[in-house]
Amino acid sequence: MALTAPLPTPAIGPVRLDNPFVLSPMAGIGDPPYRRLCRRGGAALVCAEMVSANALHFDDERSRRMLQTYPDEHPVSLQIFGNDPDRLAAAARAAEAAGADIVDLNCGCPVPKITKSGGGVSLMRDESLFARCVAAMARAVRVPVTVKMRLGFARGENHAPRFARIAEEAGAAAVAVHARSREERHAGAPDLEALAAVTRAVRLPVFGNGGVRSIEDARRMLDAGCAGVLVGQAAVGNPFFFRELLSAAAGHAAPLSLRERFDLLREHARLIVEYYGESLGLRRLRKYLPSYVHGLPHAAAFRGAANRIERHAEFLEFLASFEARGGSFLPSVEGKDTMGTL
Repeated sequence: MALTAPLPTPAIGPVRLDNPFVLSPMAGIGDPPYRRLCRRGGAALVCAEMVSANALHFDDERSRRMLQTYPDEHPVSLQIFGNDPDRLAAAARAAEAAGADIVDLNCGCPVPKITKSGGGVSLMRDESLFARCVAAMARAVRVPVTVKMRLGFARGENHAPRFARIAEEAGAAAVAVHARSREERHAGAPDLEALAAVTRAVRLPVFGNGGVRSIEDARRMLDAGCAGVLVGQAAVGNPFFFRELLSAAAGHAAPLSLRERFDLLREHARLIVEYYGESLGLRRLRKYLPSYVHGLPHAAAFRGAANRIERHAEFLEFLASFEARGGSFLPSVEGKDTMGTL
């Protein structure tokens, strides 16, 4: 397929996407400020970080807040994890009430904290329970229910075609497949042949996931039969990565300039402070900083200095000073010239 070939515009039930590029759900990353930026940055759909159905059952305040959505991020998918059909159904209803356009069941998380409780990829050990969980969620809400899964547990396994068929029969509107095993986590190349086998096994849309860092990576998944592509790590610190994919697909790559990066970072800082408050917001912003300054001279020193800043206004002054020098060296911090430490 030529790089300039038209991109698909997939549909998930009644939800029509304007391009095939979707923000993947990422724990600790996909909060509302970040999702809103990704939607502005060209993502056709944004997926929230996973929320525990058990925590919602016990009315955990933090988990309830994680279901919050904003008007400028739609369409948005809210992801639930757990292994109790009744609690998952109740969680799906709560997500729908919170404004979700799509509710997703996490069957792919490989983290032991999640799998030990029977959630995440552990649901792919029990076909009957998996089917009951998907069916309970699909019956509980009017919006589409989707499922995110992995290929299996060990390298070389591919249970995803069978589980995708079960999900389809249970009422799912689409599946997303991380084309690696639990054992591989996020390492190694995605298995495109295994992904293609999933697309052949079902009629519903299949979205590919894993290792997408360029339009060529995305095209390979589309060529494997995928309706769309989930992007995760490549978009952290660059929510406009989706726009870069769209530009590259049209034949004119347009990476962000230093000014555009920093304008984006300033907006991210504003949104995150508005959402969490100044102290917590700036602390949370630190996890995104490495990607914003990746490849710039003195990036490590930038992060070290920025991570010590505790006031929003001071952070903006720091960015302006660094940007004014073209990112070639750091401004003074706490009255000391940092050049000697670089």
